[in-house]
Amino acid sequence: MTEMAQMLDHIFPTHLHSVLLGKASLLDQLLDQETLNMILKIMIVLIALVVVAVYAILFQKKQRHFKLLNIKELLEPLITTILIEESLASKKILAKMGKIIEDPLARQYCIDELIRCKQNYSGEAAEKMVHLYGELGLKNYSLKKIQKGQAWYKKARGIQELYMMEQRDCYELIEQFTNSKDEFVRMEAQIAVVHLIGFKGLQFLDFVSYPITEWQQLKLLEQLKLFPEKSDLSDKIPVWLNAQNHTVVIFALRLTYEYQQLGLTESLKASLYHPSPEVRSQAVKAIIQLEDQFTPSILLDYFKDASRNDQIVILDAMRLLATPDESDQLEALLDQPDDTIKLKAAAALVHCSKNGIHLLKDKSMSEPEPFQRIFQHIISMP
Repeated sequence: MTEMAQMLDHIFPTHLHSVLLGKASLLDQLLDQETLNMILKIMIVLIALVVVAVYAILFQKKQRHFKLLNIKELLEPLITTILIEESLASKKILAKMGKIIEDPLARQYCIDELIRCKQNYSGEAAEKMVHLYGELGLKNYSLKKIQKGQAWYKKARGIQELYMMEQRDCYELIEQFTNSKDEFVRMEAQIAVVHLIGFKGLQFLDFVSYPITEWQQLKLLEQLKLFPEKSDLSDKIPVWLNAQNHTVVIFALRLTYEYQQLGLTESLKASLYHPSPEVRSQAVKAIIQLEDQFTPSILLDYFKDASRNDQIVILDAMRLLATPDESDQLEALLDQPDDTIKLKAAAALVHCSKNGIHLLKDKSMSEPEPFQRIFQHIISMP
């Protein structure tokens, strides 16, 4: 019996002895010199494999880096020559570039460089890059990236290349991806169709079932600004305001005030009672942006159903929009329990009613707290 086993006899009760003795025996085996040597050898082999793998990866990256530098040295002068010359690329240059881009890495570098040049230049220079993209047959390689079975990142990149190089004939092909289950592919496709054909490209809003993020909405609006001729969306927005996808509704509300789609008051009012709080908030903003003589009464009638944040937005707008006709409704809000609401309502009341400041002064005398503070704050406002 080992020393450890003898120790266990003295320390632990008899009924635990057999169990602990077995564990002690196992520990003895693990501590056996041959076992330790075996473990050590395995660890050394594993570490060596890791070192070799890291070295191989770094070596591959280094090779790729130097290869890219060589490709850059070959292609950049040719592209620069084409940009400088008044005419389109000569057959000699096209042949030379065609041979270089037989290599997949060189081909991708060439596509990226043409896109970069097109973004940095305008007019004839940008058109040359688009023409060169077609002449070199690079469009076919972009199309291959969006074929069925390709990885999501290849599809997203292929779509981006096609729309950045103004391949409008690919619109219908790209539109198929506007409701893709992959977020990045879907976002690129939505931006692409708007970039290619403008407002008509928004027809994906008729069927898109995935959320359109706020960032994506801003990107779509950015693309629409490239088209100076605005489109009449008055027939489409009411349809989008009834979409099951609440982010489509939010984007439609944005479009109403970004492009001053007047005459949609009833549709906007209905959106104030949408199940989504985000839609309701956006509807409040849209109604304020598209102000007309009915705006103050619409917003104050909705006030009691609005969230606290929307109530504050409404009262801030009332400082500029409210008329004497709304003074009674604003005065009633002075009895609200929320002091911030009282302050905002008082500021709007003073703005729209000649008697507002006197009424507030009387209120500060009859109810010093909080109306004395509110009164002092308002008379100190510019």
